[in-house]
Amino acid sequence: MLLPEHDIELLRFGIGLTDVIKRPTANAAELDPHEFELWVPRLITKLRRYKPKVACFHGLTGYRPYLKYGLKESAQPVLGAQTQVIGSTKLFVVPNPSGANAHFTVADQAKWYDRLADFMAESKP
Repeated sequence: MLLPEHDIELLRFGIGLTDVIKRPTANAAELDPHEFELWVPRLITKLRRYKPKVACFHGLTGYRPYLKYGLKESAQPVLGAQTQVIGSTKLFVVPNPSGANAHFTVADQAKWYDRLADFMAESKP
């Protein structure tokens, strides 16, 4: 089991964690579209450089602008595995674990991380 203090070990498992926009907010609604225009290309560059097997996005609210500004797509994504890839990196979206997203329980969130683990296991070469 990986705990927060093991975050440095994540790349060994092919997991990359990052924020799209590098400033704290209470929720994604506080982010300006111009910030996504600025930061999304930087994230794509990192994904191409570090090549994690899977990039996991927390929440559809943050993933939609990523699609719009990074991949120039207007698809309506759903939680789970995405059809888009960045280089060799597959994309996956889980519910945002924020307290503002209270309709997902801790148990629901854990099930989504289990689905992510299954997706990663299926994604092995």
